[in-house]
Amino acid sequence: MNIKEAARILVLDPIHGAEVIAEELKGIGKDVQVFNPYRASSSDKTVLKNLNYDLVIAPVHLNPNFEIVKQAMGNAIPFMSHHEAVKEIAAINNIFNGIKVVEVTGTVKKTSVCELICQLVNTKKVLSHTSSITRFQSAGKEVRFPRLGGTPANVLKVMEIARASNLEPDIAVFEVSLGLTGIGDVAVITSLEEDYRVAGGTKAASAVKKASLRNYDGKGSSVVVHPGLSDLLNMSGNTYGDSGRNLRIEENKVIFDGLRIINGEFISGEISFTPIDSYIAGDYYRNCLEAAFCTVLSLGIPAEELNTADISPVNGRLKLKRQKGRFLIDNSNSGTKLKFLDAITEMARRISEKVLLIVGVESQYVCEGVDAEELKELVETEAPDFVEIIVVGEEFKGKIEGKNVLFADRLDTALEKAVSDSEEGSVIISNVKTWR
Repeated sequence: MNIKEAARILVLDPIHGAEVIAEELKGIGKDVQVFNPYRASSSDKTVLKNLNYDLVIAPVHLNPNFEIVKQAMGNAIPFMSHHEAVKEIAAINNIFNGIKVVEVTGTVKKTSVCELICQLVNTKKVLSHTSSITRFQSAGKEVRFPRLGGTPANVLKVMEIARASNLEPDIAVFEVSLGLTGIGDVAVITSLEEDYRVAGGTKAASAVKKASLRNYDGKGSSVVVHPGLSDLLNMSGNTYGDSGRNLRIEENKVIFDGLRIINGEFISGEISFTPIDSYIAGDYYRNCLEAAFCTVLSLGIPAEELNTADISPVNGRLKLKRQKGRFLIDNSNSGTKLKFLDAITEMARRISEKVLLIVGVESQYVCEGVDAEELKELVETEAPDFVEIIVVGEEFKGKIEGKNVLFADRLDTALEKAVSDSEEGSVIISNVKTWR
């Protein structure tokens, strides 16, 4: 069952985009009902009693033990994911006509890859949507959109806002949670590490992302993956990374060989680029840059049209900057992990031995927090190696101890305290889980 064939459709989970999908479906003449499985109202109970629908659209992460899911399955009503619905709606309404589309998914590095892609194609009109920002850029001008999450339905919302504002992008770049919708000319899976469970613990997030590759079957598009995922390329696609892959970076040179672009041709060559900071050559940014270059070249954009000057780190993603005479390594974002600290600390100590650490979580901004026991062990073990550690998050007070361990309720408060307690030339590491 697909959307075209269905007359009456039930869309689940308004928290994660059901309302957006429902409005699009109403626009193409469908009889649509939205249902919140997390909170049953009196009208919701009526829906449960009268499951007379041709199709149910549900997010991939939804717990199958919800009563609405069990009843719909018991009535043999076909299911479709939000990702699949976005693909079909986009095709029905032809919303990407004349636009080259990239979508990026993965457990880590999604935002960095999206932002680097935008840097490489900054001579074009680019619409980009990430967990950090949604914006349209053209000829050095920027139009910012209201902040939206990475749920797949927001692909449709972003395009609706762009149309209403008469914006006509050449390229659209989307960061999408938990898999690929199939809308793209090029799709990127950045990673599957740091796996976790979804759908009430019944599925691995990595398995969901792998399964989403089916949304590209027969599309004639290209899929870009890092070396460890090359077994996923059961269709045309490119890998980046070590030698023997389609693309790799050596020093400040991009080397590509047998790279398949979306028209089916294969290209080879070299491109020199100029990073603003030398540390962009480290593993984190090298891999992100490889993914970004691999993506834009896969789109068929000629190398001479790319911006290869002044490639810079992404805000909140290992970005080194100065703050009131101190060095700030900013790695506070929604996807940061405690595991990153060893590499960041090593980077900091190459600058100064006087290092302050800000760590923790602004829980009001993120769905997935920081494990309290893991944070406690890290802070109490590493505290002697830092001038000061400031833990962000009221929930950690009284649970973590140390002579040089302080607490703050917000990241900005912690940054002010770190600057006040340090001297010029010191390094402040900001590694807080937050939405920026």
